[in-house]
Amino acid sequence: MTDSILRNPPRNKSVLVLGDNASGKTSLIAKLHGVRVPYHAFGIEYAYINVPDKQQDDVARLDVWILDGDPVYKKRLIFALDDRNFSDTLVILTISMATPWMWMDQLQHWMKILTEHVATLKIAPEEKYRCQLRLTTAWQNYWQTIDTGSPTRGKFNAIPLPKGVLTNNLGLDVIIVVTKTDYMIALDKEYDFRSEHFAFMQQSIRRFCLMYGASLFYTSAKEGKNCDLLYQYLMHRMHGLPFRTSAQIVEKDEMLIPAGWDNTNKIAKLSMKLYTIKPNDYYNDIITKPSWSSVVKK
Repeated sequence: MTDSILRNPPRNKSVLVLGDNASGKTSLIAKLHGVRVPYHAFGIEYAYINVPDKQQDDVARLDVWILDGDPVYKKRLIFALDDRNFSDTLVILTISMATPWMWMDQLQHWMKILTEHVATLKIAPEEKYRCQLRLTTAWQNYWQTIDTGSPTRGKFNAIPLPKGVLTNNLGLDVIIVVTKTDYMIALDKEYDFRSEHFAFMQQSIRRFCLMYGASLFYTSAKEGKNCDLLYQYLMHRMHGLPFRTSAQIVEKDEMLIPAGWDNTNKIAKLSMKLYTIKPNDYYNDIITKPSWSSVVKK
């Protein structure tokens, strides 16, 4: 892809996909309905998803920008996210179940890159505030959107946000996607990950999601788990199409937590599944990369 094409992308709603290489970014996007990947370049790929519109003959488009996982390409973010499309952009951040010991480092790394990039954009203060307020209002009005199907758009609900929610409000919708959940079987059988490890991982990532007001999806492109629902949720968040599915937390490999559903009290219930681990233990001390010797023994 040439820089001239990058500098003049079609002005539609956009999705920016971040994550380390091998985190399943491309496989996830390829699994979504109607996706096309017509352009490639060093450090960034451009794709698009057709958005069905029965009211118009023209087909709307959802632009998808996939940034390479090598930090050397972070400057290419400007092609995917600038002050012109900031208010129309959603961010997907992928982490892989194949390497859960890297989760927190990867989440903090990519959100730092995103935060620093947003700080360089020349967004009018009133526009930035409007985007931040939109996230706050969407979180507060979640129950009306899901339970009654009648979101109160444009109206601000003065009820304070729950503790820990949107403490880092970038003004951007964020979806954190855990890919390759089919790998949970290998973690269990080969690496001796127990149910409390998965509960600890879940509570850690849910806490992180609260800070940015992010939604959370556990997916498997290989098995097709939650990929259709992720597509529907994207259409809901970006184009206002209905999304009637509420949170799913029973099946550990198909979790789905829309922005606005979670809170610290719900997350605290996971502590009942922790026996040898404390809820506030340091993540990297608990979820560690298996040593080669332990793998060989099995």
